[in-house]
Amino acid sequence: MGGREAMLDSASASAADIPAEDTSVKAATVDDAPAADTQTEDGSAPADWAAESDSESVDSALDPHRRLHRIALAVAVLAIGTLGTATAVLLNEHLQSNATMALEQRYLQAARQGVLDLTTISAATVDDDVARVLERSTGTFRDQFEERSDDFVAVAQQADVTATGSITEAGIESADGNAARVLVSATSSVTNSSGAQEEPRVWRLRITLENGGGSILMSDVEFVP
Repeated sequence: MGGREAMLDSASASAADIPAEDTSVKAATVDDAPAADTQTEDGSAPADWAAESDSESVDSALDPHRRLHRIALAVAVLAIGTLGTATAVLLNEHLQSNATMALEQRYLQAARQGVLDLTTISAATVDDDVARVLERSTGTFRDQFEERSDDFVAVAQQADVTATGSITEAGIESADGNAARVLVSATSSVTNSSGAQEEPRVWRLRITLENGGGSILMSDVEFVP
């Protein structure tokens, strides 16, 4: 036992006397080693690194142009959208304006024709004349005119009346999609058995009209002083 312990003590002493490996040298050697693929033998940068650098430089140089292009594109899209909206609004207004004008012309035509029917009468055709007025009338006015139509026919025939009307002027006083009021100035030349020979008569009437969709009819007739 004494010999084995002496041998172990001698081995431990020998191990302690062996100098430690200089790790600092190895570390320095590793740190000082050139990085892989960062430099060629002649000192120039590797091709792929240079290409990447050149690509980044080109991208950087083109960035302002790309930004301008994107901004211009965004402005163009916004302008087109705004223009499209404005065009749609204007087109809608144009269509509505045309529809309103067309309806007003129908009102004016109906009022003119109604006044011509009222002021153009002949004893020879008075039944047809009355029927024409009733055909273009509605509501209270039609009811009242129909009630008095027999008297109207009798007076026209007894007086041998011949009257021819003409429209001087017509204008819309108010109008919407359902009804309108139109002022109409008219004249008629009257001949009768009482001695009138193409005697001029002047009429100023307010015609109320109702829009039934397919037809526009007179619903009231007022004399305007």
